[in-house]
Amino acid sequence: MKLRQFVVAVVQRRTLVLSYNLHRLRRGRKKRNSVSWVVGPDECASMVSQISRAVVGSYSVNFTQEAVYGYEYDFRFWTKPNSRWRWMERIIRGPILLGRLMNQALGFIYVGATGFLLTDPDEREFEFAYLKKKGLPIVCYWCGSDIRSIKRMHELEKQTGVPNISTYMGERGAIYESDAWDDLKRKIATISSRYANAMFSNTVDHLSYLTLKTEPFLYFLPDSESVNLSKFDDLKRPVIVHATTAPSIKGTALVRSAIARLRRDGYQFEYVELIGVPNSTVKAELARAHISMNQFYGFSPAVFGVESLAAGCVVMMSADEFVETDLPNGSNECWVVTKHYEVYLNLKNLLDHPETLKSIAERGFEWARENAMKTRASEKLGRVLDAVVDGTYKTSEVNT
Repeated sequence: MKLRQFVVAVVQRRTLVLSYNLHRLRRGRKKRNSVSWVVGPDECASMVSQISRAVVGSYSVNFTQEAVYGYEYDFRFWTKPNSRWRWMERIIRGPILLGRLMNQALGFIYVGATGFLLTDPDEREFEFAYLKKKGLPIVCYWCGSDIRSIKRMHELEKQTGVPNISTYMGERGAIYESDAWDDLKRKIATISSRYANAMFSNTVDHLSYLTLKTEPFLYFLPDSESVNLSKFDDLKRPVIVHATTAPSIKGTALVRSAIARLRRDGYQFEYVELIGVPNSTVKAELARAHISMNQFYGFSPAVFGVESLAAGCVVMMSADEFVETDLPNGSNECWVVTKHYEVYLNLKNLLDHPETLKSIAERGFEWARENAMKTRASEKLGRVLDAVVDGTYKTSEVNT
């Protein structure tokens, strides 16, 4: 551990202990009940916001607001993300906040791989151990790159012969292909498996070194009992949307190639590409889109995929229930399963048979309503959280 990391770690840990004890004196004999679950501390694909809105009485914390989302949180830093004062605020306010919330909440839902304390020295081991010492349960919610082992995903690619999200991660930076990066993911997984009471993830799409069995990943979109599919009444010029914040690993090049070939072939359509735009813009475009091009190296829908299904779009993506076994049975009937080499052919087939679009979109919406909207997903999450609190939740070890 570097000297600066050591000093910061000591300061944060002592600040946490002091904060906890001071708030414990203020709390007295009262039970922790002013907050149900703390959700945070760093936003990941809107999941902190989604989960906190789904858990009654929760407290949301976001240390690093994502630019494409404009949600509100119960706690945000005062300083701007790029401010030179952010680091200092992170050092001081992080442990003070954690100490206070430990005296108010029933438990903590950690989204992603960061903590309230800076994680460089121990990847949350001190933080998790302190929470468990004080009788507070921990639930880990994994979103993908926060836990995914690139090395294990490469091994999967060799076994199946099918590219996956890891295939082009090196284009985003050499660090992702290094042994140091894989060692980091192994350490995060080892510590989390040691202390967590429950975990949510995608077994295959988030292939990792976790040694505890995980619950299927849940989405919490706003409830809707129906969707307006009248847009399919006019298909003279279909609207095709593709949106991403990571083009190289989501297959944007494949989409662009297919669009170029179809235009050359004389097909008439409107193509909308959205990269790094606000989520409100993405949802507005999906509302009028007929076809959504999601990702073509992943094995689960991800947030854009479920937003597309909920908006009544025909979704093309590589998500596959026979690969990602956490997906519900029958999922493949609700979208157009599209491998990386099928993007052009499957899109062409949809444009050649516009009469099929509405029925596919209807099945996709029903999937989203049953599996990705707030009420039903909240029930599934609630059962796990209740079992964790009352001590009846049972987990098991898995081989990595």
